[in-house]
Amino acid sequence: MQNRTTAVLLVVVLIIGIGAGYATGHITNHSSSGNAPTLSVYAAGSLKYVLGDQFNPTFKNITGISAGITFGGSVSNAAQIRAGAVGDVFISAAAGVIPQYLMPNYTEWMVIFASNEMAITWTNSSYNIPSSYPFWFENLTAPGVKVAASNSSLDPSGFQAIEMIKLAGILYTNWSNPYVRLAFNNDESQFLLYNHAWNSWFGPGGTLSRDNNGGGYPTNDSMALYDQIFNYDWRVSHDLYITTVEIGLDNYLTTGSVDYALTYKSQAINQHLNYYMSPEGGNGLPSWINLGNISENQVSFYSEVNTSGPSESNIGNFGGGPILYSATILSSSKNVSESQQFVYYLISNLGYSDLKSSDFDPIGIPFFYSPDNTFPSFLSGITQPVPSYIPSSSYEQV
Repeated sequence: MQNRTTAVLLVVVLIIGIGAGYATGHITNHSSSGNAPTLSVYAAGSLKYVLGDQFNPTFKNITGISAGITFGGSVSNAAQIRAGAVGDVFISAAAGVIPQYLMPNYTEWMVIFASNEMAITWTNSSYNIPSSYPFWFENLTAPGVKVAASNSSLDPSGFQAIEMIKLAGILYTNWSNPYVRLAFNNDESQFLLYNHAWNSWFGPGGTLSRDNNGGGYPTNDSMALYDQIFNYDWRVSHDLYITTVEIGLDNYLTTGSVDYALTYKSQAINQHLNYYMSPEGGNGLPSWINLGNISENQVSFYSEVNTSGPSESNIGNFGGGPILYSATILSSSKNVSESQQFVYYLISNLGYSDLKSSDFDPIGIPFFYSPDNTFPSFLSGITQPVPSYIPSSSYEQV
């Protein structure tokens, strides 16, 4: 396991290490003759634009290898493989999907190559959340407002939305939590601005109390936002809409079926959605709750919540963690050499550049994981072990 310093230097090492490996041809191109088979790739729906429109055409031009990509929810894609679907490469939006559903019978290893961030998105300007207004939880739970998210039992962005909502509850209610103090730079006055807004909205006699049988939630109830969206809005007011995969959430927005969608920041960029931004132009959801940061303190904070959601949309009670994209070559692949080239280009300079341009957060030196230490030689020198501070629950199970 590498220490935290190694993780901090990822991008620097990318330029020196991976760039050199890419330039010198770590993977030899044997397929430029045009006789290469077409790869069957199963990929997370959130990668449709970056893989389908950017990476895949360039990869074919470089290698002569065509790839037919099936985009969908990572959990449902894994179910297709288990049901007998034939494939070469599998790419998930949650690293834990591969170990949980595909190891050891369908693959023995994976490489974690990027992270992403949860975002609040919309298309109707009437629901604009100004970057100067930090109390976004009021917009999501205002009476009559409709919100959409993915089904967490089929698609990772669904349970990641649940984690984000639960983390917000801790961030805005629990000053005794050491990570909350770090998030506010030990400035209690800043925390109290959010805390006061939270309790004035959700608390006893608060603005929203009329939607909670008139009584409001208890003071500093960290689960108030989660309960309002995933319990009250889902079961009582029917203002929560659940879809099978995050790539279809934009249709809910553009048709006016919902007002907000909880999805990835990359989806907002690629689908031309408005999303809640900070005054500086970044994600308005802080790194402490958007699941996009892989530094030690943020990862530890993420693990304080779980993935458990309403019974109709519930992957199970697993620990929270950062959004980590992973890839593997399926054991049944008949096109191993071509699949190795696909994965290699995905996790090195070509994929790094395309992911970055679509507002993903590619990992400079990707993380390698194999429970039985199976290590493909083509990944030698361009990957590192998963940092020890990232809990195994973030990548061993979902």
